[in-house]
Amino acid sequence: MAKNINIKAIDFKNLPYQSRLVQLGMGAVIIVVIVILAYLFIYSDSSERINQLKQEEETLKESYVDKSAKAANLDKLKAELDQINGLFQVLLKQLPTTAEIPNLLQELHECASKNGLAMESITPAPAIHTNSADGQGQQVIETLPYNITITGDYNQITQFVRDIGKLSRIVTINSIVLNRNGKDDKFTLVAVANTYKALNDNEIQGQSAKK
Repeated sequence: MAKNINIKAIDFKNLPYQSRLVQLGMGAVIIVVIVILAYLFIYSDSSERINQLKQEEETLKESYVDKSAKAANLDKLKAELDQINGLFQVLLKQLPTTAEIPNLLQELHECASKNGLAMESITPAPAIHTNSADGQGQQVIETLPYNITITGDYNQITQFVRDIGKLSRIVTINSIVLNRNGKDDKFTLVAVANTYKALNDNEIQGQSAKK
C-alpha cells in the first residue's frame, strides 16, 4: 500500500535523490499545473472566440434567410409597385388642369343649383404645394382650396356633398361648419372645397423662380 507523501517534508533541492514515489508525485503535480495554466491561457481564449464565431454564424444565417425571403418576393414586389404606379398615374389624370378649373367651379355651382341650394359665395384660398414621389420621380401636387358658403335644408346639403364625390375630377370637402338659421329651417354650410392639380415642369420651374 502506497505511503502518503508529506509535501512539507520534501527537500526540493535534493529532488533527484528523493524516492521514485516522490518524484512521480511531483511530476504529476507539475503536469496538473501545466494543464490548468494551458486551459486558462489558451483554451479559455479559444472557447470565447468559438462562442463569438457561433453567434456570428447565427446572425449570418438569420440575415441569409431574411434576404432569401426578400429575393424570393422581389418579382412580386416589383409587380405590386408597377400596379401602384399605374393607379397613381390614373389618379393624376383625374386632377384638373389649369384650363379645367373654371369648368370645375361651374360644376360646383351646378351641384348647388340642382339640389335647390343657394351658393352664397365661392372664393379661392392660397394654393398649397406637396411633393409626391411616383415611379418616375418627384411630382408636385398643387392643392387649390376654395371657401364656399351655401344655404339650404339638411337633405339638400347632404345630397350636394354626395354629388361632389361623383364629379369626374377629384374634389374633397373639408373644414365643414354647419349652422342652423334662426329664422327658418334652413342651414348654412361653410366649408373648404379642395381640388388638386399636378404641376408640369414649366409650372414647377416658375414656382421655384418665385421662391
